[in-house]
Amino acid sequence: MSARKVITSVLAVGTTIAIAIDGYLLFLKADQASSTSSTASSSTSTAASSSASSSGSSANSSTSSGLKDGTYRGKSVSTQWGDVQVQIKVSGGKITTVNVLKHPSDNDHSQQINDQALPVYKKEAVEAQSADIQQVSGATVTYEGFTQSLQNAITQAKES
Repeated sequence: MSARKVITSVLAVGTTIAIAIDGYLLFLKADQASSTSSTASSSTSTAASSSASSSGSSANSSTSSGLKDGTYRGKSVSTQWGDVQVQIKVSGGKITTVNVLKHPSDNDHSQQINDQALPVYKKEAVEAQSADIQQVSGATVTYEGFTQSLQNAITQAKES
Protein backbone atom coordinates (compact mmCIF):
# COMPACT_ATOMS: atom_id res chain seq x y z
CA MET A 1 0.00 0.00 0.00
CA SER A 2 2.75 2.51 0.72
CA ALA A 3 4.20 2.00 -2.78
CA ARG A 4 0.84 3.07 -4.22
CA LYS A 5 0.84 6.20 -2.06
CA VAL A 6 4.34 7.09 -3.22
CA ILE A 7 3.43 6.60 -6.88
CA THR A 8 0.22 8.59 -6.45
CA SER A 9 2.12 11.41 -4.74
CA VAL A 10 4.77 11.51 -7.47
CA LEU A 11 2.11 11.61 -10.17
CA ALA A 12 0.23 14.39 -8.36
CA VAL A 13 3.38 16.50 -8.02
CA GLY A 14 4.33 15.87 -11.65
CA THR A 15 0.86 16.86 -12.86
CA THR A 16 0.92 20.04 -10.75
CA ILE A 17 4.31 21.02 -12.18
CA ALA A 18 3.14 20.33 -15.75
CA ILE A 19 0.03 22.48 -15.23
CA ALA A 20 2.13 25.31 -13.78
CA ILE A 21 4.56 25.22 -16.71
CA ASP A 22 1.75 25.10 -19.28
CA GLY A 23 0.02 28.03 -17.57
CA TYR A 24 3.23 30.01 -17.60
CA LEU A 25 3.82 29.33 -21.29
CA LEU A 26 0.22 29.97 -22.24
CA PHE A 27 -0.43 33.15 -20.30
CA LEU A 28 2.73 34.89 -19.15
CA LYS A 29 4.92 34.00 -22.12
CA ALA A 30 2.16 34.99 -24.57
CA ASP A 31 1.87 38.44 -22.95
CA GLN A 32 5.62 38.97 -23.21
CA ALA A 33 5.66 37.79 -26.82
CA SER A 34 2.79 40.17 -27.71
CA SER A 35 4.59 43.18 -26.35
CA THR A 36 7.86 42.05 -27.92
CA SER A 37 6.09 41.42 -31.22
CA SER A 38 4.48 44.86 -31.31
CA THR A 39 7.78 46.51 -30.42
CA ALA A 40 9.56 44.52 -33.12
CA SER A 41 6.85 45.41 -35.66
CA SER A 42 7.19 49.12 -35.03
CA SER A 43 10.99 48.88 -35.21
CA THR A 44 10.75 46.95 -38.46
CA SER A 45 8.35 49.52 -39.91
CA THR A 46 10.66 52.36 -38.94
CA ALA A 47 13.68 50.57 -40.41
CA ALA A 48 11.79 49.73 -43.59
CA SER A 49 10.63 53.34 -43.98
CA SER A 50 14.09 54.76 -43.51
CA SER A 51 15.69 52.26 -45.88
CA ALA A 52 13.01 52.98 -48.49
CA SER A 53 13.61 56.70 -48.30
CA SER A 54 17.39 56.34 -48.37
CA SER A 55 17.52 53.78 -51.17
CA GLY A 56 15.64 55.88 -53.71
CA SER A 57 14.90 53.96 -56.87
CA SER A 58 16.67 50.68 -57.14
CA ALA A 59 17.26 48.44 -60.13
CA ASN A 60 16.75 45.12 -58.32
CA SER A 61 13.40 43.49 -57.59
CA SER A 62 13.51 43.89 -53.80
CA THR A 63 11.47 46.52 -52.00
CA SER A 64 11.96 48.40 -48.75
CA SER A 65 11.74 45.11 -46.82
CA GLY A 66 15.05 44.07 -48.31
CA LEU A 67 13.63 40.76 -49.57
CA LYS A 68 14.36 39.84 -53.17
CA ASP A 69 11.55 38.19 -55.11
CA GLY A 70 11.89 34.43 -55.53
CA THR A 71 11.48 31.13 -53.74
CA TYR A 72 13.79 30.30 -50.84
CA ARG A 73 14.18 27.01 -49.01
CA GLY A 74 15.23 27.28 -45.36
CA LYS A 75 17.71 24.83 -43.90
CA SER A 76 16.31 21.57 -42.57
CA VAL A 77 16.30 21.82 -38.78
CA SER A 78 16.66 18.60 -36.81
CA THR A 79 14.42 18.37 -33.73
CA GLN A 80 13.89 15.61 -31.20
CA TRP A 81 10.73 14.50 -33.07
CA GLY A 82 12.00 14.90 -36.62
CA ASP A 83 13.19 17.43 -39.19
CA VAL A 84 11.39 20.68 -39.95
CA GLN A 85 11.96 22.63 -43.16
CA VAL A 86 10.06 25.52 -44.71
CA GLN A 87 10.10 27.29 -48.05
CA ILE A 88 8.98 30.86 -48.63
CA LYS A 89 7.87 32.67 -51.75
CA VAL A 90 8.66 36.37 -51.92
CA SER A 91 6.77 38.58 -54.35
CA GLY A 92 6.84 42.36 -54.39
CA GLY A 93 9.44 42.22 -51.63
CA LYS A 94 7.00 40.50 -49.26
CA ILE A 95 6.58 36.94 -48.07
CA THR A 96 3.43 35.76 -49.84
CA THR A 97 3.53 32.02 -49.13
CA VAL A 98 5.09 29.74 -46.55
CA ASN A 99 5.17 26.02 -47.35
CA VAL A 100 6.23 23.32 -44.91
CA LEU A 101 8.42 20.81 -46.74
CA LYS A 102 9.23 18.60 -43.72
CA HIS A 103 7.68 18.23 -40.30
CA PRO A 104 7.46 15.54 -37.60
CA SER A 105 4.71 13.14 -38.66
CA ASP A 106 5.97 9.69 -37.66
CA ASN A 107 3.15 9.10 -35.19
CA ASP A 108 -0.48 10.10 -34.73
CA HIS A 109 0.32 12.47 -31.85
CA SER A 110 2.89 14.45 -33.86
CA GLN A 111 0.59 14.52 -36.86
CA GLN A 112 -2.33 15.81 -34.76
CA ILE A 113 -0.20 18.57 -33.18
CA ASN A 114 1.24 19.67 -36.51
CA ASP A 115 -2.13 19.59 -38.28
CA GLN A 116 -3.23 22.26 -35.79
CA ALA A 117 -0.02 24.25 -35.33
CA LEU A 118 1.47 24.50 -38.83
CA PRO A 119 -1.41 26.41 -40.46
CA VAL A 120 -1.21 28.94 -37.61
CA TYR A 121 2.56 29.28 -37.94
CA LYS A 122 2.32 29.73 -41.72
CA LYS A 123 -0.38 32.39 -41.45
CA GLU A 124 1.44 34.30 -38.72
CA ALA A 125 4.72 34.24 -40.66
CA VAL A 126 3.03 35.85 -43.69
CA GLU A 127 1.31 38.43 -41.47
CA ALA A 128 4.47 39.24 -39.46
CA GLN A 129 6.78 39.12 -42.49
CA SER A 130 9.33 37.62 -40.11
CA ALA A 131 10.09 34.60 -37.94
CA ASP A 132 8.87 36.51 -34.87
CA ILE A 133 5.59 34.62 -34.42
CA GLN A 134 3.52 33.31 -31.52
CA GLN A 135 4.08 29.77 -30.28
CA VAL A 136 1.13 27.36 -30.26
CA SER A 137 0.81 25.62 -26.89
CA GLY A 138 1.88 22.00 -27.14
CA ALA A 139 3.87 22.49 -30.37
CA THR A 140 7.12 23.84 -28.94
CA VAL A 141 9.45 21.50 -30.83
CA THR A 142 7.78 22.24 -34.16
CA TYR A 143 7.83 25.98 -33.36
CA GLU A 144 11.58 25.94 -32.78
CA GLY A 145 12.29 24.05 -36.01
CA PHE A 146 9.79 26.12 -38.00
CA THR A 147 11.11 29.51 -36.87
CA GLN A 148 14.77 28.52 -37.36
CA SER A 149 14.14 27.24 -40.89
CA LEU A 150 11.96 30.27 -41.66
CA GLN A 151 14.62 32.69 -40.44
CA ASN A 152 17.19 30.93 -42.62
CA ALA A 153 14.95 31.32 -45.69
CA ILE A 154 14.37 35.02 -44.88
CA THR A 155 18.11 35.56 -44.52
CA GLN A 156 18.64 33.98 -47.94
CA ALA A 157 16.01 36.30 -49.43
CA LYS A 158 17.81 39.32 -47.97
CA GLU A 159 21.25 38.22 -49.13
CA SER A 160 20.25 37.35 -52.70
